[in-house]
Amino acid sequence: TKQLELESLRARIRPHFLFNTLNTGAALVHARPDEAERVLLDLADLFRAALRGPELVPLAEEIGLTRRYLEIEALRFGPRLAVRWDLPEALPEITVPALSLQPLAENAIRHGIERRPDGGAVDVAVRLFGDHVEIRVVNDMPGTAGGGGGHAVGLASARERVHALTDGRGRIESRTEGGRYIASVYLPLA
Repeated sequence: TKQLELESLRARIRPHFLFNTLNTGAALVHARPDEAERVLLDLADLFRAALRGPELVPLAEEIGLTRRYLEIEALRFGPRLAVRWDLPEALPEITVPALSLQPLAENAIRHGIERRPDGGAVDVAVRLFGDHVEIRVVNDMPGTAGGGGGHAVGLASARERVHALTDGRGRIESRTEGGRYIASVYLPLA
């Protein structure tokens, strides 16, 4: 069963991301020790969430985890990554499937920003509607030379998690528009 747990963890946290994060932390240790400590604490939070398994968490917690993930990547990419947040003053007090949003942000980095020589932007927005919440992760896509696909595996995993943990009432949709990839999570308010 330890082997199954490790395989499950590996599927949720890519080893490439782990090595990049540890290298980023090591590079910061002497020059900016406070940031190095923050990177390692953020990485610990991400692993804790990955090990927890399927469960519902407050939306604010999932947003916080995604924010910590994007802060790690911002340190790694420097000026090549712009992250913009558009959140309501008060997030709705709903529960969401754990790791339903962070994998979408990871896809945005891996299949969008990482493949663009000049980097790009990732936008995360939360919108409230009458009976549901929409959470959007939007990223600049690479040019045709870099290919535009690749979001499918992480998206499928997040889609399954959202569908299962909301009894089929939540969903994830994706599309491209104006050179940007848009992944939207729709979750019921009641």
